[in-house]
Amino acid sequence: MPYRVPQTHLLPPRTAREVRRERALQRLRHGFAQSPVLVLAAGAGYGKSTLLASYGGVWLSLGEECRDPVVLGWHLLEAYRGRLGERLKGVEGALGRGAWASAGEALLEVLVAEAVPRHTLVLDEAQRAASRENLTLLRMLARVPNLQIAVLTRRAAPWEVLGQVIGESELAFDPAEALELAQALTPQIPAFEVEQAHSLAKGWPLGLRLLLRAMGRGVRPEAAFYAHPDPAGLLAYLIADLPPEVQHQAAKASVRGEVAAEEEAFAVLLPYAHDLLLEEVAGGLRFHPLVRQALMELLEPAEVRSLLTRAAEETLGRGQGVRAAGYLLEAGRVGHAADLLLEQGEEWLAQGLTYTVLAMLERLPKAVFSARPGLGYLHAEGLRQAGRYAEAEVAYTQTLSAGVDRAVLGLSRLYLDTVEPARAWPHLERARQLFPAEAGPLWAENALNAGRVAEAVRMGLEGPRVYLRSGRPREALEALRQGESRTAPVAQNHREGTLLLSLLEALAGDAQAAEAAAHKGRREGEALGSPFVVALAEARLGHALLGQDRWPEAGAAYRRALALAQGGPPRLQVEPLGGLAALGDPQALAQMLRLSREAGDAWVEAFLTLMVAQVHLRRGERLALPALIGLEDEFLQALALAYPWQGQGVEVLQRYPFLLGPTLLAPPPHRARRLLWEAGALSVAYHPGVRVEIRAEGGLEVRVEGQAVRFKREKTRLMLALLLVRDWSREGLQAALEVSDGEFRVLWSELLNTLEPGRPSRAPGYFLKPYGLLRVPELRVDLWQHPLATPPLAGIEHPELEAFRQRWRSLQHTRLLESSDPSDWLRALELDPTDEQVLTRLLGSAHAEEAWALYSAAMRELELPPNPALSLRLNRQAPPR
Repeated sequence: MPYRVPQTHLLPPRTAREVRRERALQRLRHGFAQSPVLVLAAGAGYGKSTLLASYGGVWLSLGEECRDPVVLGWHLLEAYRGRLGERLKGVEGALGRGAWASAGEALLEVLVAEAVPRHTLVLDEAQRAASRENLTLLRMLARVPNLQIAVLTRRAAPWEVLGQVIGESELAFDPAEALELAQALTPQIPAFEVEQAHSLAKGWPLGLRLLLRAMGRGVRPEAAFYAHPDPAGLLAYLIADLPPEVQHQAAKASVRGEVAAEEEAFAVLLPYAHDLLLEEVAGGLRFHPLVRQALMELLEPAEVRSLLTRAAEETLGRGQGVRAAGYLLEAGRVGHAADLLLEQGEEWLAQGLTYTVLAMLERLPKAVFSARPGLGYLHAEGLRQAGRYAEAEVAYTQTLSAGVDRAVLGLSRLYLDTVEPARAWPHLERARQLFPAEAGPLWAENALNAGRVAEAVRMGLEGPRVYLRSGRPREALEALRQGESRTAPVAQNHREGTLLLSLLEALAGDAQAAEAAAHKGRREGEALGSPFVVALAEARLGHALLGQDRWPEAGAAYRRALALAQGGPPRLQVEPLGGLAALGDPQALAQMLRLSREAGDAWVEAFLTLMVAQVHLRRGERLALPALIGLEDEFLQALALAYPWQGQGVEVLQRYPFLLGPTLLAPPPHRARRLLWEAGALSVAYHPGVRVEIRAEGGLEVRVEGQAVRFKREKTRLMLALLLVRDWSREGLQAALEVSDGEFRVLWSELLNTLEPGRPSRAPGYFLKPYGLLRVPELRVDLWQHPLATPPLAGIEHPELEAFRQRWRSLQHTRLLESSDPSDWLRALELDPTDEQVLTRLLGSAHAEEAWALYSAAMRELELPPNPALSLRLNRQAPPR
């Protein structure tokens, strides 16, 4: 009698899909393009099933019984029965005899013979069916040409030998996905707090979901993380299949949070480490905090307190104060924990244990804070380091009222971190009286932030930021490249190091290096758990892209930065607003100016105003430049005087040669190079002083200085199209145009004068050479810059152009078919709607009906009937969803 496979094992799970995981889906497509088998190995709650359910394919959910390869064979048979029907009789017969290997070979032969359309076989919960035999069975199936296999498992072994492994780091949510989830679940939570929750959960989707729900009920991120409000739900998810004795042992061990290799519990728990999300660290096992709190719910309260007290004494004796304080808090010994925090808390903050300290402090009763005012100062310092500036400001103010004078230093540092010099001065005045030695460097740093560069230098401040704000951007860049970073002992990681390097590279170096540094800075911000750093990294990415004239990408980066800045200090919005203003948003410009002036940062106001003006000019628009008052930056002053680079500014270009490259404050290349030519510093015979854009995608469009031009003669337009295709000899070009010598000279003259209006008689061409186009900075041709999405030079009839379009179609067709994304295959079919091989591929995808419509319409136009075999295949196969 055949093995009865539950129908539920053949259906993907119903999972929450608030987040469209395009990044992870792209990773799947890229992985399958390189390997027929992908192993998604991650603990519970990493969204493996959700991801593959949205990807589509043949689904199998495996149970413990599937360790037997025959049982797995029956599951495979049932999964394919709807597609292959009677052709699986040989497979069924072999399974009936228990010959799983023969059944596997038979299934392989059927799938190959039937040329099944490309599809994905998903094996969910594969850790339950791990065995050598099943590994062999999957190796057989991996030989099917159009088959992709996704193995979803909590542990990679033994499946990792089959293909690429996608682990937890790649499946974890990134900050953008965390924000998307929060907008669906808890839209009331500010972006800053979502970033903190994401950092605490380390991107674990399940942990983040549980944290956000708790936060939606008013629980602070740290409190939710260390005292999960829904342990029963988490336990049901993790330990439903574990033996009772393992559950009890895990519960006792979870009190300490880790198990050493020499302990008895280690041997018991090791086989279940992946089920319990245990990390293997230094030869032992460590519990994830959420799992730990949930497991402790299985013990009696008195037993928990006893175990916690013993753990606190042992760890304190070993000098592990942080862990001891945590155990004391959990045991209810809040007085002892508070004293330990007062004694060692500032040292822990200096070590970067910001969230740990905050979590401990926020678990102390208010009465403990009243008896120990120093805890309030420690709390404010932690909040500031975590980027929770509004809360830190309140905490410092309350602590100052309670008589802790050091809070004036904290408030001074707070406004240095947020670059709000106007708000820092009153607190620095008082700090100079109470703590003169500590206040001195802070005063100098604030003077620099306010644009009082000379004063900051007199006080001994030096380093890249001083060079930058005093008009020496190239010197600042070289200093930072050589490893010089800090300007003062202030907590300001968002302004130093990688992100300052990104700004300086965009300003005075290499815009592509600036782009790489911005991405690195974002990764650093995510690792730090700092929303400020992540938001600023996006703004710096916008600057890097703006320096490369990549307008749409820059706008997207600025909008991401602005979204992340919501709920943070106002200064964080200034740079993305400046970027959006540069791209043409007048409201963003007004808001940027207002926030800069409120902050008292004259330099950043001037810098961003000039950035807006220069980018407007590069985009073909002139901006009325306002007066820049009180500016001590000679570089920015020189830029303001040179603007709009017509008849003046050549000395600035010669003094700052980086302005001739793709940098943030660069003038338009055509204006800069015209000035150099007029000054005799550019070795060309003639410079027209204009920029030309030629767009070949979908037709042919020419713009000179941003204005569309029309050719008097259609053959002049054809001449330009032919020059875009390749270089010519005069005779070859004249023959291709089918014109006389005289007419050829007229066409060539018209083309020259169209691209270079006002060109003097007999001046040599700047954009044209005999007989081709010159690749100069002032000429932008889409054919040269990026692959086109639609056929080039459409609507211009000529055999040479048709041959060029045919080559383009062939290359595009090949490129699209090499993709693992069915939507690319559909684009390939659009190029040749009668290609039945491509259509066959698409009939097994979600685009089957759309592909069939394209194909059948093309056949009707040719007055030919559609292939009946393909019609039957369409009716027989429902595309995977």
